[in-house]
Amino acid sequence: MKNRFIFNPRIIRSPWSDFYGRELEDALKTHPESYLKKISEYGYNGVWLHAILRKTVSSSLFPNVKPDKINNLNRLVERTGKYGIKVYLYFCEPRGLKAEDSFWKKHPELKGQPAEFAGISPDIDGRYFALCTGTNAVKEFLEESFFNLFRMVPGLGGVILITASEFHTHCYSHFSKYSSFRHNFESWKREKFVCPRCIDRQPEEVVAEIINLINNGVKKASPEADVIAWTWSWVIIEPDPQKKLISLLPEDVILMSDWERGGYKEVSGKRYPVDEYSFSYTGPSLRFKKQIKIAKDRGMKVMAKIQIGTTHELTTVPYLPVPFLLAEKMRRLKIYGVDGYLGCWIFGGDISPMSRLAGIMSEFPQITPDQAVKKISVEEFGNSHKKIFFAWKKFSSAWKKYPFSIPFLYYGPINYATAYPISLSLLSCRRGIPAIASWMPVPRNVNGHLPAGDNTEHWLKPFSARTITGALRELLQEWEKGIEILVNAADKDSGNQRLRLELNLAQHIFLSIKSTINIIQFYHAIHIFQRSKSGTKRKKTLKWMRKILKEELEISKKDKDLVKFDNRLGYHPEAHTHLFTLKDLDYKISLLEKEIFNWKF
Repeated sequence: MKNRFIFNPRIIRSPWSDFYGRELEDALKTHPESYLKKISEYGYNGVWLHAILRKTVSSSLFPNVKPDKINNLNRLVERTGKYGIKVYLYFCEPRGLKAEDSFWKKHPELKGQPAEFAGISPDIDGRYFALCTGTNAVKEFLEESFFNLFRMVPGLGGVILITASEFHTHCYSHFSKYSSFRHNFESWKREKFVCPRCIDRQPEEVVAEIINLINNGVKKASPEADVIAWTWSWVIIEPDPQKKLISLLPEDVILMSDWERGGYKEVSGKRYPVDEYSFSYTGPSLRFKKQIKIAKDRGMKVMAKIQIGTTHELTTVPYLPVPFLLAEKMRRLKIYGVDGYLGCWIFGGDISPMSRLAGIMSEFPQITPDQAVKKISVEEFGNSHKKIFFAWKKFSSAWKKYPFSIPFLYYGPINYATAYPISLSLLSCRRGIPAIASWMPVPRNVNGHLPAGDNTEHWLKPFSARTITGALRELLQEWEKGIEILVNAADKDSGNQRLRLELNLAQHIFLSIKSTINIIQFYHAIHIFQRSKSGTKRKKTLKWMRKILKEELEISKKDKDLVKFDNRLGYHPEAHTHLFTLKDLDYKISLLEKEIFNWKF
């Protein structure tokens, strides 16, 4: 009998799991049977969770690890197995330890290359030393620990390995021998390579050795388990497309490459790089195509890392309603002979029309994007399916206009823009306010309010204010057409709660983007005001700012109603919290009402 699915594995993630918290300890709570039943029905056969090897299973180097995580994993594997779902564990190994960790007093001989981090997250920031894989003890730790893990949890589906990431692991994880590599961490530039064991080794040899050791340990205990080597940030190790590194991997390892990363898209007539997950760029990138060709020529299976729900383009929504963009990606996955996919990062795994769509497009034979979107619209919205279909078409078309750049995604305010408290008190503000990471809880001031200040220098680049607002306005112009279709549908089908939720979501996304435009314009107006010596020009600028404040007041009032109706709005799964709340919107509303009422110039 022919396999029902084109892709295998098809991995998703529970939206309730806390990557930086008690991921394995709370796994049963975050993977209820109702959730597993639903994702199984939607066509998924894998879930992934984050683990740290030395805290999960005992080994000679890290003995006496409590068995609670292993016990929970066995119970989770048993539960997921009832629904045909495998559990995959995500590892960055061998995970380095902070410089002050007592481990180094016992094992100073295992200390490898140092690295320092700041501004990523409280869990990661600090000075670390790598666990040097040039030592036999660390090599044995890797192979032994993975063997023990799969021996003690025999039903595990496999492991997902990142060997170049934010986490400090091996000696070359944050040191590149290649001058062409560009990174954002200034501290890397200050570090000299000091590990005497690895200094004469090549980075690709070190990484390939780690993957080989892990593969040996896993396969000795569980020959059928998947070992997935993720190429994320391998540019640190070797220039793209990492032909040497891929050629050193075992042929039974699955190579996973990011679908969009390494691509380019046009914004306002200029070409910009895509270095993250994206719905606004369809892909695949040239980097992806080159990597999978190298792997396939060696007889290796290949996977794509995609997002099926949300991206960093806007994360604080349960999903982005752009199914035509996702359906086209799924169609191209099949064309390029992709064997399986990982469908979400720490965010984007919610049960939604988008996750349902990816499941449908994974079935054999694969139907067309239009057929798949129509099927979803009928099943989700009943009599209003035609209107939904055309609204989604508008939203998908609009999203292609998104002004993609890493600074904007990582440090811009789009995820909490409607609650961002712009105020006349910012008139005297200066640039140089620290960047605010979009993947972490937003820092608050002494009064518990969201901060405001001019940090646009961190997230407008490489665009100008005019370029980015122009692109966002083009997006909104098309998005608004989709909203009009949904409003018309809701008027005719007033009892359809599912339709109202979809309209609510679309309106919130519209307001979030509109507020982002206003924030950019407000700071641009401040710069004009501060530079101007003309009283007439200053008065004209203040009038423009007042218009922005009045518009923001209406936006915040409208969004308050939307957030009341759907409390998923504002929630960020990676930050594991709401980036803004109704209280934040209330504060902004009261602030703006007071300032507009007392306006004098």
